[in-house]
Amino acid sequence: MNQLLAIVISFACVFVVLWGVALLKKRGWGEEATRKLVHILLSNWILLAIVLFTETWAVCVAPAGFVVLNYISYRRGIFSAIERTENNTPGTVWYAVSLLLLCWAGWSLATPWIAACGILSMGYGDGFAALMGLRQNRHRFPVPLAHKSLEGTLTVAVLTALAVGALCLVYAPSVALRAALCCAAVAAAVELYSLSGIDNLTLPLSVSFVAYLIVMFPATHPYLDGLAIALGVLLPAFYLEALTLSGMHCATLLGAFLYAWGGPLIFGALLLFFVFGSLVSKIGREQKRVPSSLHERQGPRSSVQVIANGLPALLFVAVHHFTGNQFFMLAALASFSVATADTFSSEIGMLSTRTPVSILTGKPVPKGISGGVTPLGFLAASLGSLVIAATALFSFGWAGALVVWLCGMAGSVLDSFMGAVFQAKYRLPCGGLTERPWAEGVPLPLAAGISWMNNDVINFLSILLCGALASALTGFSL
Repeated sequence: MNQLLAIVISFACVFVVLWGVALLKKRGWGEEATRKLVHILLSNWILLAIVLFTETWAVCVAPAGFVVLNYISYRRGIFSAIERTENNTPGTVWYAVSLLLLCWAGWSLATPWIAACGILSMGYGDGFAALMGLRQNRHRFPVPLAHKSLEGTLTVAVLTALAVGALCLVYAPSVALRAALCCAAVAAAVELYSLSGIDNLTLPLSVSFVAYLIVMFPATHPYLDGLAIALGVLLPAFYLEALTLSGMHCATLLGAFLYAWGGPLIFGALLLFFVFGSLVSKIGREQKRVPSSLHERQGPRSSVQVIANGLPALLFVAVHHFTGNQFFMLAALASFSVATADTFSSEIGMLSTRTPVSILTGKPVPKGISGGVTPLGFLAASLGSLVIAATALFSFGWAGALVVWLCGMAGSVLDSFMGAVFQAKYRLPCGGLTERPWAEGVPLPLAAGISWMNNDVINFLSILLCGALASALTGFSL
């Protein structure tokens, strides 16, 4: 009888909310405001359900009923308070479906409060995000996610963190902060990608799933921590157009596994490389501008560039993770030392007032061409490798830091040497050289190097080789 009464109370609460909001709509409230008010208010039903329901079948009755009713309303506009007159989506149907799935899972697993994490994140996070996006959508993400605003995404993250954190403080205080931050990062990313109301399904399911992993499977903590930190850095980086969308995807996975297998030390080196590399690329941008026909790739870092610069370090920390050999941790740091040194050398070296010369012949070469070097570029490489070498002091002392610095310098020289000897360069119709194999849709003849040896391949090989050199030197120096 108690469960039947709880079902009746549930339906009564829902219809009272719909009736009340319908009155507000008649009194002049905007259509989107009333829809989102229903969205927010009805999510609180899950808190009432935790108190009223003890049986799985009973708690699923109301959500199951509203899956049917909301679908009929979506098709025929029965509940005017929750439907749009134009460009309507099945978001209200997905809302009820997510309630049904999470109630079934939460009560079946005896963790109804974890279901509440997802439902409240959907209600408050997504609901207020939509309203914030309508009022303050001045900052749009780059294409192809320009349908989302920075304000809306931040709103989802903050309110998800508050909802999950508050529930965890009551039910699982030992993981409250971790759950709040991880769920906030995942919610922001999921909401950013979701289209046409499907976020009413993807957002709550994702948040509850992450919360469940954190509470029930501590072994997942390093991976989820890495994912959250990576998203916290890379979503703003994508907004600032430091990364392409595919580059952000690869960097997120790379960051999560580097943190899980290499810990804060290796992840910190990754952040230093990314942050300092992005900063030096903006120094004197106009002064170091080169013809667009010279380089194969320009603009934000792509997935290929992320892989070329980050995969060697991931390979080394994977070996360390499965073997426990500390030499490979130093190799991972050396990999980032090489990548940072090369970035500093390229970006700052182009500001030199001296004409670059070929590392092979000493003859002048066009500014920006691979294999060209300057004294300023060499000093910049030394500074870049020193930035990463400083992190090795914490775990490997002065000897380890020296190995990382020397390998970074060696990598910069090796990159220039391989760029001069092996990197593909093509002949333009005007007689000049370019690293692009095509010009205006026409393939260009190979003038020097190997056709498949582009800048990304050179970067990857030089980083990998000098990382391996660091692991070998470590055996003699430590």
